[in-house]
Amino acid sequence: MIIPLDSLLTYSNNRYILTKAMMKTVDKVANIRDYPESNTNWKVVPNIIKLMLNDKIKFVYDAEAGEKSDSEVQ
Repeated sequence: MIIPLDSLLTYSNNRYILTKAMMKTVDKVANIRDYPESNTNWKVVPNIIKLMLNDKIKFVYDAEAGEKSDSEVQ
């Protein structure tokens, strides 16, 4: 399975913020270095979830501003 369910189930921070960050990252899929463009069988959202849970894509949440800043793609 593509999605690491153990990491998703044990995620201890705010899942709403994580989900919002993932959806904003889907819009930026062309800028992701580790995203496999050659294989057309890859689904976008499950792969973003996998990359974020494996810390290959980082996001920063600013609690004072109330919104997420841009994702940092490694």
